[in-house]
Amino acid sequence: FDFEGLDKEMEGKFRTGHFNGVATIVKKLLMITSPKKAYFGEKDFQQLQIIKQMVKTEGLTVEIIPVEIFREIDGLAMSSRNTRLNEAQRKAAPEIYQTLLKGKKLFQQGDLEKVKSFVKNELIQNKELSLEYFEIADNESLKPATDLDPTVSYRAFIAVFAGDVRLIDNIALN
Repeated sequence: FDFEGLDKEMEGKFRTGHFNGVATIVKKLLMITSPKKAYFGEKDFQQLQIIKQMVKTEGLTVEIIPVEIFREIDGLAMSSRNTRLNEAQRKAAPEIYQTLLKGKKLFQQGDLEKVKSFVKNELIQNKELSLEYFEIADNESLKPATDLDPTVSYRAFIAVFAGDVRLIDNIALN
């Protein structure tokens, strides 16, 4: 598949070939079922964008509908992986979303490096969490932001380990 570079950023750097596998399975499923609409969660926003691109390049007639992230009461993005967290990790995990929210406020000041530094420093202080990556990227191309363009929508993406459990999250910034 040609994902126009969407598969080379963030998750793609850590999971080589993963998105080709996802797209293969999703394409087969869509071709077998021929739905008019298919719903995909924004929790894995990169995967959502890749599926949209695959549908476009493969000429499939299904409409891909994004679904907002469902969150636990404490803000942690819902995931079956959450059940693998021990008590201390589960208690610490909501800090991921809280850090994203604080980063979103800082983003409004227009200093990308300040936001990145803040997120890194916040999570370093938590012994239960280990930051794999944090990126601010263009919503459409998923290219990392190097400066801010008021005509572009940006999103913050994060991957964090709590022990051996990998948690991902993201948030729209503007």
